[in-house]
Amino acid sequence: MSDKETNILIAGFGGQGVILAGNVLAYACIDAGKNVCAMASYGAEVRGGTAKALISISDEEIDSPIITRPNLAMIMNAPSYIKYIDTILPGSVVIINSSIIETSLTKKSGLDIVGVDATNLAIRMGNIKVANIIMLGAMLKKTGILQPQAVVDGMKRAFYKTKRGLYYINESAFRMGFELI
Repeated sequence: MSDKETNILIAGFGGQGVILAGNVLAYACIDAGKNVCAMASYGAEVRGGTAKALISISDEEIDSPIITRPNLAMIMNAPSYIKYIDTILPGSVVIINSSIIETSLTKKSGLDIVGVDATNLAIRMGNIKVANIIMLGAMLKKTGILQPQAVVDGMKRAFYKTKRGLYYINESAFRMGFELI
């Protein structure tokens, strides 16, 4: 991993939009002219099972798609937090869904842990499924790894074929998350 490479872990359970958030981020990177490599995995039962997306972003060539030590993370539930927190490089930003992850779990020193009340905010917006995009907005604002417009463009690509009707609420969710930080 080069110093200019950002290796991102997005983790949660199936149905929280982990894979979608990874896809939006990957599309945004492509639109921003970055090199990107993305992989996703999820449990066999999908909804309710474990899910994770791994995304490498760089201005330089990416040597390997394999990420063992992410330097940025977005974690949406407590089981994923417990499973992955010790893999994250010290000094890294970790965005957590504080609606679901108890703050007593987040006493990990050496990480910049940022709580986002994503699930509760998504419920107030009328669609619990946008919690992932609220968190993505907060992560982008906190880190500045991409310009917001690149993510908006990435969402257009991610929602174009099958979820066109969900674009507008997701754009609002992204902007809400971006303004939280």
